[in-house]
Amino acid sequence: MRTFSPSKGPTNNELWRSAGFPASRGPELILRLRQGLPVSVIETIHSWVGFPKADILRITGINAKTLSRRKAGSGILSPEESEKIARLIRVADAAVALFEGDREKAISWLRKPVRGLGNETPESLLNTESGAVEVLELIGKLEHGVFS
Repeated sequence: MRTFSPSKGPTNNELWRSAGFPASRGPELILRLRQGLPVSVIETIHSWVGFPKADILRITGINAKTLSRRKAGSGILSPEESEKIARLIRVADAAVALFEGDREKAISWLRKPVRGLGNETPESLLNTESGAVEVLELIGKLEHGVFS
């Protein structure tokens, strides 16, 4: 059983770093999300996680036509869209940490039904903040050996 340690330094394989976030949380991240993330972050997530781009858009609730308009225009996602991307990244990083850095196992876990989530896939719950919170809470319980 691992002990929770919020001061643990990030590892180089964390998605938030790959996505170019200034931090995984805090005022710098909030400012960056308010300014909007570049649309290229979707490609980064696709490469890092391996989810098809259509799945990333579905999970984040970003319409493909909207993404095309953003690419053709400013190249920046809205603050709301950026927050949804951050939510996906936060959960993906937590899942990878749960599996001690093994991305393949983490992504596989995100895509399989989990009893602790009512036999839903964690991935299917990420389209809402409440669903993401449930997934993160389950990850926290599993990290601490709480299985009920």
